[in-house]
Amino acid sequence: MPPVLSKDAPRLPIREKRTRYQAHTDNLMMVVFDFDDGPNEQPDLPHQHPHEQVSYVVEGRLLFFLDGVPHELSAGDMMTIPPNVPHGVQLLTPHVRIVDAFNPVREDFLTRD
Repeated sequence: MPPVLSKDAPRLPIREKRTRYQAHTDNLMMVVFDFDDGPNEQPDLPHQHPHEQVSYVVEGRLLFFLDGVPHELSAGDMMTIPPNVPHGVQLLTPHVRIVDAFNPVREDFLTRD
């Protein structure tokens, strides 16, 4: 498989001032999320999915809510999210970049590849 180069990867809009780009194999997906709409006064609505997830904070600071419990994370920190556990974020800085790994692949993300 060829590399996914950041400079060439299409940015997929999530919503205003939020994008992602991604790569995947048959069993694993990695997604780079850029959030440029912080800081936020309220957290995003929680969501859940049947995938295992590991999140790595590349830039910025945020509150990561896991099953309603807030955890303050900054660059270099990681969070593990088990399947089907509600989670969400609240940005604490103007820009946050997170890299998420999912197993299995998020098929719902492939519809926009």
